[in-house]
This record gives sequence, C-alpha cells and structure tokens, in this order.
Amino acid sequence: MIDKDFYKNVGPFTLSDLAKSIESDLVGNGKKIINDIATIDCALKNEITFFNNKKYEKTLSKSNAGAIIVDRKFNYDLKKNLLVMDDPYFGMAKVASLFYPNCDYQDFFFNDYDQSTQLHNSIKCSKNSFVHKNAEIGRNCVIGSFSKIGPGVKIGDGCIIGDNVSIYFSKISENVKIYQGVKIGSEGFGFIAKKNIFKKIPQLGRVIIKKNVEIGCNTTIDRGSIGDTIISENTMIDNMVHIAHNVKIGKNCIIAAMTGISGSTEVGNRVIIGGQVGISGHLKIGDDVKIAAKSGIMKNITNNSSVGGYPAENILDWHRTTIINRKLINDSKKRT
Repeated sequence: MIDKDFYKNVGPFTLSDLAKSIESDLVGNGKKIINDIATIDCALKNEITFFNNKKYEKTLSKSNAGAIIVDRKFNYDLKKNLLVMDDPYFGMAKVASLFYPNCDYQDFFFNDYDQSTQLHNSIKCSKNSFVHKNAEIGRNCVIGSFSKIGPGVKIGDGCIIGDNVSIYFSKISENVKIYQGVKIGSEGFGFIAKKNIFKKIPQLGRVIIKKNVEIGCNTTIDRGSIGDTIISENTMIDNMVHIAHNVKIGKNCIIAAMTGISGSTEVGNRVIIGGQVGISGHLKIGDDVKIAAKSGIMKNITNNSSVGGYPAENILDWHRTTIINRKLINDSKKRT
C-alpha cells in the first residue's frame, strides 16, 4: 500500500474510467471501484496492478488484485478483471499518474514555516540543516551541517546523520549511521521510452532502513517505484554505492565501494559484495553468497555460492579460465 505520510491519493476510479484514460480494452466488470495501485504480490481486491514479466508468473496466479493490466498476448486463464493494451508497463505508469498527479516530479521547495522548531532537547542538529515539521526524529540523534530531512520521514533513536545528507520518503530505525553526502529516498530511474517521448513513472514507494545499518559517503538509495526499497539489520554499505528502486538487501551484508544494484533485485542475508560489482535487475542473490570485485551479475545466484568475473561464474571456474587465458597469451607471445 502507498504510504499516505508521503503521497496524496485522488482516487477512487471505476475500472471503466481507468480503461478509457489509458486507452485499453476492458475485460470484466467496468463498475468495479479501484482505490489504489500496488505491486502484483501485495495488491488487494480494490487495487490495480500490472503483469509484463514472466518471472512473476507464480506471483500472478496467487495475486489478489482487483484488476490487472496485461498485454494483448496475454493468454492465462485468470478469472480477473483485465485492462488489455500494447504496453502494460506504460499503462501502469499512466494509472499511477491518475491516482497521484502531483508525484511525477518531486517538489523540493519549502518555506521557513515548514521547518521544525520543536526537536527534542537530546537531538544535536546543526543550525544550517533543515528538518521538516512533519518529520519525526528520535532521541539522541546527531544531524550535521547542510543536511535536509523531508516531510513524513521517521528516524529512530541514536542515529548519526553527517553533513550534506538528504533524506526523503524514508522510515529509518534506531542506531543507523549515515555519512557525508548520502542521498536516501531519491528518484528511481523510472521512465518509458515511446517513440519520441519519455513517460516519467511516478516513484511512489519508500526506503525502509532497519536498525544498526551503516551507509558510507556519497551513497544513493532510491525509493521504490511501487513498494519499498529495504535495507535490513546490521548491513554495512561502503562509499559511493548505488541501490536502485525496490531493491531488498538482507541482514548482515557487506557491500564494498562503487557497487551498483539494479531495480527489484533481492540480496539475501550475510552476502559479501566486492568493490565495483554490477548487478542486473530482478535477480535473486541467495544467502551467504560472496561476489568478487568488478564482477558482473546477470543471473540468479544460489545460497552459499562464491562467484567472480564478467559475466560472473563459480569462483574456481573463473580462476581456472584466467590461468588458461594467461597461458594461451604467453604461449602465443613465445611463438611470435
């Protein structure tokens, strides 16, 4: 469900009205009332979602959604209300804009009266930082210079927030350490290219950060598009890491500098990721996985695996391949 602390819903709409607005064909009950949008796994009977990726076939069959936007090739035997169109992803973006018309682009402007003047006396907040009056800051927090905490944000007790940090659309637990230049709750890289136009996808999720997490300098964590980006307990994130929208990081993970994790990827517990690793979207990385530096991850990784290389493979196979390639190069040089 979209968090009303951050986003204003102007619905509901009938399914017939939605079908007309996004120029889709309606299959089912056009009088059905739709109150909101949701991901396919979380949608309720009065919510709409979309399906355009076969990776989510099992989730589709279990979905409780009141309506689903699908493409014209859709041939599953579902007793569901459907909106049928050429591009379900584009359709969902348009529906999101209907329910949340003010969320295509974030408003960064605040007046002086928007600033909180009632922080608890245990909080040390630098006078040139901004905390919105609708934000909640726990006791014994420290906030450095030129940092900004937006409306609706909740931060638990004992957190440290460095200089030049910005936090929007986020719920943060206790004892979290956020170092200089970190950006949390920023826009996900969500748009659709349609011939000569780009359709911005409203980013309507949150960032959820659990207790005892540390986030290194100049790291960026995007909020979810629909649903949440989640960083679980005791995870350590190095400098200049990028975590995209709807990524889920498990407990006790270590992520080294300059790693990039693409949207909707799920990382298990106790995962160690070396520096400059790139991970594609919509993947599942199992528990206790180790990923060597500069690896490129393009497929799911099972529990207890150690991988390396580009594209990544079992670490021993990668080392063998490296040795063989070096031998071939040396032999070639000797022949010449």
